[in-house]
Amino acid sequence: MDHDRKELLAQKKVQLKIQQKRAEILQYKDHLTKSIKHFSRKYRYADESELAKLETFISKLDFEQPGQLAIKEVCPYPHRNVYLCFLMGTAALFQIYIFGKYADIMSDHDEWEVFSPYLLLVDEDFIHYTYINDDGEVMESQV
Repeated sequence: MDHDRKELLAQKKVQLKIQQKRAEILQYKDHLTKSIKHFSRKYRYADESELAKLETFISKLDFEQPGQLAIKEVCPYPHRNVYLCFLMGTAALFQIYIFGKYADIMSDHDEWEVFSPYLLLVDEDFIHYTYINDDGEVMESQV
């Protein structure tokens, strides 16, 4: 009986952590939505299938250290729609991906960098990307 209680308690702890993580993500999403002017007109959050593609894409990138990409090949490319990914910050920020026009995201850069000094913009083709470091330096590459 004591073993069953310990197991139940362990399950409850896992559920609580999941609920806390979801709540933190929702808080950030709410804050982003309120902080970025005309957020709902310009942007949307990535859906589950897009999340899987983004996480796979990001896992293949070469990071020198956390948040800092090693760009080997510069590739000027006409960007249209991109996914904004935060590369620094809390664990909740790493779970938030925003979809919108490249030009809109770049024009709102000052607001985005408040949340993370390192940003990754992944083109909807999942080949090209733009990396913005903490100095605001923009580097474009492809995988």
